Amino acid sequence: MARHLCRWAAHVAGLVLPIIAQGADLGAQTPNVSVHGYLTQGWGRSSGVAFYGLSDDASTDFRYAALQLRYAPTEHDQFVVQVNHRRLGRSHITDFESDVTLDWAFYQRSFHEGTSVKIGRMPIPRGIYNELRSVGVALPMYRPPVVFYDEGAYFSETIDGAIVSHTFAESSPWSLEAHVYGGGWRSLAYDTWSPVYSVQRVRAENALGTQLWLNTPVDGVRFGASAQRHHDWYDDGSDMELKEWHTSLDATRERWFVRAEGELQDYSGSDKLYVGYVQLNVKPTAKLGITGEIQRSRDTDVRYGENLPSTFEWHRSDGIGLSYAFAPTLVLKAEHHWDRGIQVEQPATPLAPPRFRYVLASLSVSF
Repeated sequence: MARHLCRWAAHVAGLVLPIIAQGADLGAQTPNVSVHGYLTQGWGRSSGVAFYGLSDDASTDFRYAALQLRYAPTEHDQFVVQVNHRRLGRSHITDFESDVTLDWAFYQRSFHEGTSVKIGRMPIPRGIYNELRSVGVALPMYRPPVVFYDEGAYFSETIDGAIVSHTFAESSPWSLEAHVYGGGWRSLAYDTWSPVYSVQRVRAENALGTQLWLNTPVDGVRFGASAQRHHDWYDDGSDMELKEWHTSLDATRERWFVRAEGELQDYSGSDKLYVGYVQLNVKPTAKLGITGEIQRSRDTDVRYGENLPSTFEWHRSDGIGLSYAFAPTLVLKAEHHWDRGIQVEQPATPLAPPRFRYVLASLSVSF
């Protein structure tokens, strides 16, 4: 673990420190340069089934880290660069990543009356957690629900392109945030139902999408809806058009929250995947949080693979977690999950989906 952290720190220093030094000179003239970062260090173990790097050998090789630089030369202009580092134990997903990657690099222009434009590589405005998916101090669990926010496969955190945003009736009790985006990205796809587990790259092109958030007069309560389409090209030469629709509920109060999302993915008629989750959090004290989580996903209209049923459960998970915030920037978590399904990192069949449990403990810090 120490070796990985030192290597990551060295890479970050080489990439970011020259930018920070230049920003410091600019900051001597204007206080518009800021640096932020976060680190989550985890420990985990699974009961025999390989699941996002977890195995029956307990490991501390689980980590999220990022360093972000923001420079705002004017009130309406902003440049953002973020580099990140991720470890997922023995997962093949990280075989496709370097120790340090350029996560975000975009320019944002804000206009009057609630309109803004982003150009570059930036987080997709998708659902509740996508723009916070690795920020441990802001998450109730170690990671967002994997049926909805997969770790590098099937769902992309970022898009290379442009995002246009506008808030309607910004000062009214009811307001609507609208985001429209276009571009492309790279992600991964994995094969669990073949005799040998494998991962391949996917390139998404001609992506178009929108995210809407309706903010209500009740503080912390909002409703979301989104749609997305893109054409995917796989390393094995295959391609397909993917369409997605999803809805969100986010009711976040001072001592509790309820969050739920559901989605339909249509894979060019080869199958349809329905996914959803619900999270309930209560805070007995200002520092202690208890979160219960239910995740479900089901494949229907399946037209691929030999001897596969046309409808089967892709994955299900029930989890409970505890978090303790020593401070808003220092949070300790422990959680236990009971899972069943083929969203695993080894050959599996929906005719006899493996059952397994896993535990995770993590410490998150931000600045």
